[in-house]
Amino acid sequence: MCGGDDSSEGEALMASLAAPAIRLIATRVIQWLAAATAAGAAAEAARQRTKDADDAKTTPISRAEPQTKTKEKCKVCTPDMGRPFVRSTAGWSPISIEYQARIGGMPVGPGVITEWQFSGVTFDGFASTECLLKEAKAKYDQFFDEFGGVYGWWESSAKVIELEAYRQASTAVPRPPVRLRWHFMQPVSYRYFSQIIQAAFPDIEVVFQP
Repeated sequence: MCGGDDSSEGEALMASLAAPAIRLIATRVIQWLAAATAAGAAAEAARQRTKDADDAKTTPISRAEPQTKTKEKCKVCTPDMGRPFVRSTAGWSPISIEYQARIGGMPVGPGVITEWQFSGVTFDGFASTECLLKEAKAKYDQFFDEFGGVYGWWESSAKVIELEAYRQASTAVPRPPVRLRWHFMQPVSYRYFSQIIQAAFPDIEVVFQP
């Protein structure tokens, strides 16, 4: 009986000594598992952030491509389908030739000046990069009295200019992207025709440019 008691006491002593060690090991294992889980979660979060960043870089581009193509398609400049038209300058004054060449930006030669013809209508100039058609009017103040009114003998010619503006406006479409700008060298004719043209076509530019 005494020997058996000694054995039981020894086992109890060993068990009491082993318990703290087991608890320590268990605690370390739990801490390791927690750390591993946290590390895994952090790695997954980092991977997801990287994926989201990559998606953010590529997705807008892929979405923008069709919009860009559509936008470019909408910006087709129809006057590009026109062609140069060579007009005789017989009877023109040097000032009128110089002014049209300066405003229109088209080639000029002895006895001729180049214009731009589109859909059967001629314009004094065309800037393709701006999709801008241009018309130049030089020495027209001589046809107006001191009150800014048209001389009676020139009224029919004034109507011809008005019809020219209407014809050009009807051809220079769609607006935008097509633009049409009339330039006047002198102030009286500018004031007179700008009111008439812009009353009918507010989107046509009329400028005073000496």
